Amino acid sequence: MLDGFITDLEPGDVFRPVEYELTSLIVTEYAHGNEELSEFFHSINNVYGRQVRPPTMIHCERMRILEVNCTREKRLAGEAAADARVFYEYHAENLSPAFVGERLIISGRCADVFEKRGRRYNRHELLVTTADGRQVTKYREQMLMRFSPK
Repeated sequence: MLDGFITDLEPGDVFRPVEYELTSLIVTEYAHGNEELSEFFHSINNVYGRQVRPPTMIHCERMRILEVNCTREKRLAGEAAADARVFYEYHAENLSPAFVGERLIISGRCADVFEKRGRRYNRHELLVTTADGRQVTKYREQMLMRFSPK
């Protein structure tokens, strides 16, 4: 169920897409935060001649789409649920670079919800594309919900 907590998501829930413009500030600050020093992410002084989105920014984009679709739990705004989450496993397939100035669209769905050893897991699938339809990143994750040590 959309518009609740992340734990309320059900298999087949399709996320409302999120669109934003990739700016130099977003890319540079993200790269600084990850201690990424490559000129690809800080300037146009690279083989593309354009500032490039770090491939791991998919993690921030996943937070964006979850915040829009799980409105009772806005972690980016500082409103978290009572339970901890563990990103158990993820796979990002980077298909093409995204550049500063492009509009990016994040779409996705809750692919599965299951229980293992008495603990709930969510599987999400996301796709990042440019506004003109070029695929940038495919992302799959498995998240352990309501983590508590046993």
